[in-house]
Amino acid sequence: MAAVSPPPSQAETIVVPPLRADLIIIKQFYEGRTFYVVKDPISLQYFRLTAEDYFLATLFDGRRTMAQVRAAYVERFPHLRLDYSDEEIDERVSRFANDLGLLQFLSVQGSRLKPRYDAMKKTKKQSKGGFYKLVNSVFFARFSVFDPDKLFGRMAKPIWWIWTKQSLWISISMVIAAIFVVYQKYDATGALMSRFFSVNNIALIWITTIIIKSIHELGHGLTCKHFGGEVHEVGVMLLVFTPYFFVNVSDSWVLPDRNKRILISAAGIYVELVLASLATFLWAVVQPGPFQQILWNIMVIASISTLIFNANPLMRFDGYYIMTDWIEVPNLSTKSRSFIGYQVKRLIFGSDYEDASMARLPLPRRRFGLFYFYAVASYLYGYFVIYKLARYMGPHLAPFGLQKFATWFSVSALTAWVVMPFWSFMKSLQLTREDWRPGGRLRRLGLVGGGALAIFIVLCFLPHQLVVKRNVAVELASPEAIRPDIEGFIEQIYVKEGDKVPPGGALALLSNRDVEQDLVQAKAQLAVAQANIQRSLAADQPGELREAQAIAARMQKRFADAQQNVDHLTLRSALGGTVLTHDLQLQLYRRLHLNEVFCEVAPLDSMRIVIPLNEKQVRWIHKGQSVDIKAYAYPGATLHGTIAADPVILIGEDMPAAFSARRHGDVPTAFDRLGKEVPLERTFEAEIQVDNRDGLLRQGMTGRAKIEAGRYPWGRLVLQSFLDLVSLDYRF
Repeated sequence: MAAVSPPPSQAETIVVPPLRADLIIIKQFYEGRTFYVVKDPISLQYFRLTAEDYFLATLFDGRRTMAQVRAAYVERFPHLRLDYSDEEIDERVSRFANDLGLLQFLSVQGSRLKPRYDAMKKTKKQSKGGFYKLVNSVFFARFSVFDPDKLFGRMAKPIWWIWTKQSLWISISMVIAAIFVVYQKYDATGALMSRFFSVNNIALIWITTIIIKSIHELGHGLTCKHFGGEVHEVGVMLLVFTPYFFVNVSDSWVLPDRNKRILISAAGIYVELVLASLATFLWAVVQPGPFQQILWNIMVIASISTLIFNANPLMRFDGYYIMTDWIEVPNLSTKSRSFIGYQVKRLIFGSDYEDASMARLPLPRRRFGLFYFYAVASYLYGYFVIYKLARYMGPHLAPFGLQKFATWFSVSALTAWVVMPFWSFMKSLQLTREDWRPGGRLRRLGLVGGGALAIFIVLCFLPHQLVVKRNVAVELASPEAIRPDIEGFIEQIYVKEGDKVPPGGALALLSNRDVEQDLVQAKAQLAVAQANIQRSLAADQPGELREAQAIAARMQKRFADAQQNVDHLTLRSALGGTVLTHDLQLQLYRRLHLNEVFCEVAPLDSMRIVIPLNEKQVRWIHKGQSVDIKAYAYPGATLHGTIAADPVILIGEDMPAAFSARRHGDVPTAFDRLGKEVPLERTFEAEIQVDNRDGLLRQGMTGRAKIEAGRYPWGRLVLQSFLDLVSLDYRF
């Protein structure tokens, strides 16, 4: 009996429509491998395909059936039969055809793609989205304004010389020269930096940042247009309540030359550094004043700020895209995080777990170490930025009555960027009821999770040494202020800063003609009174003798008072110690008024060092705790001391200037209505007792202190840090 052939399957008869003819495809090379970048000119989106995927896409020509596509695909890549079964290859081809449809790459979709895409964008704008999108829209939002492609084309042509090698070397020379100028005038930067975050300068910083970042984006757009790319979007971006212009240069991805893509990504940083250099040259020659402060703002924002943020590869700004092009690993962030997620799922479900999304990601095995490092580093850095921002906002918004807003931000950030990603990851596991039953996939998850929980619980009970590090200021425990009892001109100065003076030692001599003349007159009157006594004795006149003796007694007292006044013209130290005042010789011949301080003298064997603490630190600090101090003046020496007493509240008016964050201290400050600098948070002051018999420490010195605040269970510290982050007022 003849065999009956089975009817052809549906896959063998289906003909997939061909690719859209308007797609722009560019061939590129990465890590010795060939890739194809597909540009959708309607949605202005870009997709990178491997050579294998691109060949498979070209097989969908509108004539071949799915079976014919599979046959041609296997014929071109015969190694697939070694790695996959026929069913798996069919699934691969079918899934890829479905992906092409989802990406709107098929010709049958071309006629209705444009109106559908416009409707989708309109719906997307009207949609509120989830909580994560809502929080992001508050702090990060983008609004497209217009298509600048033709405008940028006209702008880039007349300034072609900017992208020549000669201009590049001139710009590099300018940056180096600017660095040298700042180094030469480094002493003048301290005062400007101390006023950088002042209330009067905040508005200037805000406006300057908007202008500089707009020029930054213009550099990206013009550079992309110069190298042959297209720029179809300019808009406004709202980043943490600050508006910026942005330019979409995604078209640089289609450029086959890697160096050009790197230059487009680096153009914004390059423009800012050149702008900072020009501002530096002007800053060096203008007189102090508002214009110099504006130039300083430009220098800081266009150099330090852009290098820390824009050039940082751990954030998806310019530095990230420069690095990915340089090391030839596109989409490093997405690949790294997907890879880490895949590894976690394999840990949960076993080594035989397969992820369909990972099958389409080209991840070279020799770069697995890079993926691990970048994913972990970017996660940690991102959470660190969120943590610091949440901690920073509270004390800075409190003076304006916005503490509740800071609390809301902390809770929202924790929910949107920690809780929600964790929830999304759990959803991606696609757990079913069978997974929860005995023998299901969650048995391994229970073992892994139980082991991790056990390790965490053990760590929570392990003691951890708590260390508090803060800036310190050196003050005198009881400095002796040398003041004159009588006004006079400083005639002679016997000491200088650092001289040791014994008790009663002379420091300076004043001159006062009235006092000196009074002594001369008192001495002459005393001599006359004493001569009258001698005449009365010789004349044997008792009445006149008594009168002469009374006058002589008064003259003697007047002479003693005049002599004492003259003695007071010599300034002396009652207690002795070391002279602390700078540049005493500059006071020579100056008039010193009554009770005006001439200098300060104090023993240096025991110094009073004060350290500021915020509310979250003061709970751990107690009398008797050990402290190590590094004075900035003596970086190689470590001084040892102890907390002299429990911390006390520090009144803003009494706060040493060295504590201010404007002077590289730890206490955020602002200026009140009277122009006084006051702390933005409740600040406490602890006193450190230090043995200073070597005389290293002097009044006014600053340094860094490390307080050994005791050993506590690690879990307690973690829980307290979490409660502090979300601004909950609990103490343990």
